[in-house]
Amino acid sequence: MNRADLSSPFLLRADERPAGEPPKAEHHAPGHLNPGDVKRVGAVHPPHFDESRTREEFRVIKRHMLSRIHAAASEAGSDERTILITSASPKEGKTTVTLGLAMSFMFERNCTVVLIDADMRSPELSRRMKLSEELGLLDYLEDEELAVGDIVYPTSVKGVFAVPSGRPRIDAPELIAAPRMRAFLDQLLDSDPNLVVIMDSGSILSCSETISLATHAGQILFVAAKGQTRRADLDEGLGILHRQAGPIDETRVSLVFNKTDLSQSPVRYSTR
Repeated sequence: MNRADLSSPFLLRADERPAGEPPKAEHHAPGHLNPGDVKRVGAVHPPHFDESRTREEFRVIKRHMLSRIHAAASEAGSDERTILITSASPKEGKTTVTLGLAMSFMFERNCTVVLIDADMRSPELSRRMKLSEELGLLDYLEDEELAVGDIVYPTSVKGVFAVPSGRPRIDAPELIAAPRMRAFLDQLLDSDPNLVVIMDSGSILSCSETISLATHAGQILFVAAKGQTRRADLDEGLGILHRQAGPIDETRVSLVFNKTDLSQSPVRYSTR
């Protein structure tokens, strides 16, 4: 995939509603988690790619994710509806893949998607969704007075909700590793059997909290950028996942090859 600003001719951005028109009433939090009156609506847009080409590539990824979701529960006890997106090193396109996959799930009937910005070192997803200044995941993990609905935001896309990273904290890795993180994910998943959680995390080699997140993930998409990701880093990252959050095999981890040639689709996918 190529880096680009997010835009789409068929999505209405939160800041582009006609003057005086309120947010649409159908934006409800997953499982009616009662986020209060209509909260700030985040902006979610797919990457600006050749739609016919890239949309089909994301559908291939989505179909594989759905096949795992519909199969038997993970032997490790993790729910396959929890998808972690990571990479070996920063700036390999994790956030772009996260948004592209979310937009593909959007076309599934009765499917609800919750996007979680769990990249505490570089919360790009929160920035793109225009939720950088809002209460988010770290605030919830630290403050037991906050409810799940306090950090789940409707977006400009029906059926897609967002959880920003929250205010930065020095103890973010410890908060992510605490039992409250598992309880948070369980409450989301229990609220709706058709809900899918997609977590945009930091890179394996630079963020210790990614390993903690991986222990909760039923599926992991490992992004590798063409001409950027070194094979040694890829092997090291997968090795760390296997040793500390494993077992890691083809039933749980898939590779997404990003920033491929423009003459081809800008994303490639493999289960090997």
